[in-house]
This record gives sequence, C-alpha cells and structure tokens, in this order.
Amino acid sequence: MKVSFDLDSVIFDLNALMSRAFIGSGQQYTYPTNWNIYACYSVTIAQKMEELFRDDALYATPLLDKKIPAILNSLMERPDLEVFFVTERRTKQPLKTFNQLKSAGINCSFEQVYDQEGQKADVLKQIGTDLHFDDSPIVVKGCLKQQIPIVMISNHTTPYNYHLRNRVEHYTNLRNALIYKGLYLPKQL
Repeated sequence: MKVSFDLDSVIFDLNALMSRAFIGSGQQYTYPTNWNIYACYSVTIAQKMEELFRDDALYATPLLDKKIPAILNSLMERPDLEVFFVTERRTKQPLKTFNQLKSAGINCSFEQVYDQEGQKADVLKQIGTDLHFDDSPIVVKGCLKQQIPIVMISNHTTPYNYHLRNRVEHYTNLRNALIYKGLYLPKQL
C-alpha cells in the first residue's frame, strides 16, 4: 500500500510563519478562512505571506506534533507500506524539503520526497498512492475528481477547508487520522 502525506499544516506548523506577516501592521493574526490569502487578508499582509513562503524560514517551521517523526518512521519500517511526502511549495526546492524532514527526525530517503511542478493530484496519480493526507481544499477536490482516496486534516487552524467536511473523511490531526485509518496503533511507540 502506498501512503502519502502533505507537509504544511499536516506535519509542519505554518501558523507561526504566517503570523510574522502581521508583525508591524498593528493587526492581530487570524487563521486564513480561504485558501486564497488575498481573499481573507489585506494585499499588504497577503504579499508579506507570499514573501515568507518563498523564504528559507519555510524550511524551519516546527512540527505540529512531536510524536509524528516516530509515528512516520514506524510506518516506513513496515514492509507492507510505501510512504511518500508530497508538497506544493512555491519555491520547489526538494533538497531543502528533504533536509527539513530529516532535521525533524523523519528517516525518509530523497526518493520519497516530491516537491515539484504540477498539480498535486496528478503527482499522486503518477505515484499510485492508495491514500493521501492533506489539508488543501484544492488538493482534496483534485483527489476527489481523480478518485484518489484522501483524508483531510481539518481543525481550528484550517477554516479554509471547512466547506469540504461533508464531502470527505476528515480528522483534526495526522496522529488521529492514522489511528482511525488503522495504520498506526498508539502502543507501537
């Protein structure tokens, strides 16, 4: 079975990075309510966010859950699973993405990391993923259209994907999703 994971807002926490766009503006950071940051923030804030997404700070974002590396490593040790990490970062720097995963304690190989041009659903189809975990409404819709099984991570920090909760299986975090999908048993750690 091939299982794939998005990175940002699934494994890594983008909120601290995004909130930096508000520093000096006199405004309080609010979670994005739309995937298009220009639809929910001022142009100045949205442009600052775009700059930050192109910055090396993106590759230093913290883990959402400190146990995720051990959980993912246990999945990668299973002979019945192939694990991939698929992201659509604006900078398209797979080596930096790979190094971020390694620095976080995730023992993947470079061949397991996809950070490239193209629509993520097309990449997932090419890989032949049997189950993908993501937070992006665009990716969720693309997977539904291409009939790629997907689990959405949807919680209080991701109001931009709430409108899809009635269309797709969703969980508040990756650990719970893996438990409920039967891929991870908490006693494994």
